[in-house]
Amino acid sequence: MGALRRHRQWAILISAAVCLLIAAGAISLTVVENVSKGPAFESAAQFVRTDQVARQQLGVVLGFGIAVNGSVKEPGDGDGRANLSFDIHGSWRDGHARIRAVKQSGVWMVEGGVLSVDGKRFRLQCDPTSSITRCLLS
Repeated sequence: MGALRRHRQWAILISAAVCLLIAAGAISLTVVENVSKGPAFESAAQFVRTDQVARQQLGVVLGFGIAVNGSVKEPGDGDGRANLSFDIHGSWRDGHARIRAVKQSGVWMVEGGVLSVDGKRFRLQCDPTSSITRCLLS
């Protein structure tokens, strides 16, 4: 106890530094999560939520992982391409999705992808003949 009283200023400084590091880490994670989940991801997420294969393998989609990997290319003329990879949390189990999407005239449309669950891969296909809104998401 005597050592703590002698080094009280150091203990206060170290405690403040630890609190600052924890706060900075939490803010950084929030910023990374929000930046990585743009319009292309939102379209892919909506597609996965409504896909029958994903529902059969994962149950109800409860949420997604912290970060999204992959590339989104938008040259600026209203068109673009995205290849996204992200984790999915379902009510039964978790999985990982790789989704391909294109942007045409400012609207993102999912082409399809692959869902990996427990070492098995399942094709996620967009069938525009059954429901155009399943594939065409803005």
